[in-house]
Amino acid sequence: SKWEGNYTSTIAVPGMGLLANYHLGTYNVDWLQGSAMLIKDSLFQPGASHPARGAISTYQNMTMRATKSIKKGEEIFANFGTVWDNNMTGIDDVYGDKLTRYDYEEADKIIDKVLEFMAKYEDELNDELKDEVLDFILFKVLGVAAGSHAKVIRSLIPAHPDKLQKVKDMGGTFAYRNPDLVKSQKWLEKHAVCVDNLETKPSTIPEAGRGAFATRDIKTGSTIAPVPTLHITDNEVLQMFDIIRIEDEDGKKSDVYDESKPRGQQLLINYCFAHPESSILLFPISPMITQINHAPPEKANARLSWSSNTFWGNSFDLQDMTPEELSQYHHVGITLELYALREIKQGDEVFIDYGTLWEQAWNDHMKNYKQTEWPLKADDLKLEYVEKPYKTKKERELESYPKGTQTACFIKQKDMTDGRPKVNDNGDDIALFDGPHDFEEFLGTDLFMCDILDRHNSYDFFYNYTVIGINEEVFTQVMDVPHYAITFIDLPYTSDIHESNAFRHPIGISDVIFPQAWRNKRE
Repeated sequence: SKWEGNYTSTIAVPGMGLLANYHLGTYNVDWLQGSAMLIKDSLFQPGASHPARGAISTYQNMTMRATKSIKKGEEIFANFGTVWDNNMTGIDDVYGDKLTRYDYEEADKIIDKVLEFMAKYEDELNDELKDEVLDFILFKVLGVAAGSHAKVIRSLIPAHPDKLQKVKDMGGTFAYRNPDLVKSQKWLEKHAVCVDNLETKPSTIPEAGRGAFATRDIKTGSTIAPVPTLHITDNEVLQMFDIIRIEDEDGKKSDVYDESKPRGQQLLINYCFAHPESSILLFPISPMITQINHAPPEKANARLSWSSNTFWGNSFDLQDMTPEELSQYHHVGITLELYALREIKQGDEVFIDYGTLWEQAWNDHMKNYKQTEWPLKADDLKLEYVEKPYKTKKERELESYPKGTQTACFIKQKDMTDGRPKVNDNGDDIALFDGPHDFEEFLGTDLFMCDILDRHNSYDFFYNYTVIGINEEVFTQVMDVPHYAITFIDLPYTSDIHESNAFRHPIGISDVIFPQAWRNKRE
């Protein structure tokens, strides 16, 4: 969402992305960013309006990948990024551990080197010599190489050579230090629950976009999925306003919200559970729950209830707190449970009843909806230009791209080779394209708005291009950019989610189960 607004936006990614915890010491999964940024799929017919435009997220297929081998029963820890790491450095985490993953990684490298050395000279090394080698590395070499961190890294490495192989076999120093992070089959059978009963694909409801479908037969009354939630205690925080720059008496400038010009509510509200007598919103974070569509009570085949399972992160006393008290609780502690109202066959779409208020709001929306032409968006152009050459800057002067869209390039660069121009006519440096080359290498930090100056045929990549950055300090002109490294973006405030008449309404929670203590809007 780099260009949704003039300020970088944050996306909430429900599913494994939010279920995976953070640990300062390690991570075993990371975002496969290309899975979302390179997807070429449009939910709507290009050039045509649709009642759900702006009401559902066009961001899809965000995928996590394993960065190392993960054992059965091992807890998933995600890479939260360097900003999070820097904020957490030196702070006790849930395991009382102030070590960083960089310390564990360095310790693992040392163990690998020691094991490699001992294997190479196995015939010459007896137990006493092995001890001396390890002591020399830990107390002499490490002290020089690691400096102030030597003591920390040393604490992770067993002092006895015979234990080094065990550390490696367990998956490294982090796994060796935290053996309880891998749960036994017996523990899993008692406490774990499957979260793969649902998958997403186009809904059977024309206006709904995507839907959730059963991956296996589900019996009446069975749990379809646990539904842990993030609680938002004041739904007013999802209101959007224009941002304006003001100047105080001392001439200091700052950006503030112009509350006199509301822009509507954030899209997130459409995916939250709510009650009309409360300011609380519950955002579900388990996989596929946000894909479940509405059906009237007689057609709904699933229902939400409060979970009684304490191992799903439930804190039952939270239901006795007021919204103000609940706002001081900063962990996942409110968990619902989705269960089957009747037998659901594999491949059936799963529906819940969103409630009468939601249904009335949607019916009102449909009454005001009119079929019209719709400007092409970035998603539409991505499909159109899969095998169609991108326009050069001169060609765009004759026929521009649709208003509100812009080409953007994934760029890593390297110095120009000898014998080729290194500076353009404007005095700007010219560089060569140096990636991304593989799917795993596509990162949002390497995506920049660009103009295309020139193109030529390429035997390997369909077309290669010369591009120039737009308002970018990272790069100016880059040559030999392959077709696959260029895409389209919607310019700030032009994507469908900013449509002023886009549908907004939370999903209703049954009045029967909603806690009395949360009803701070009751008249």
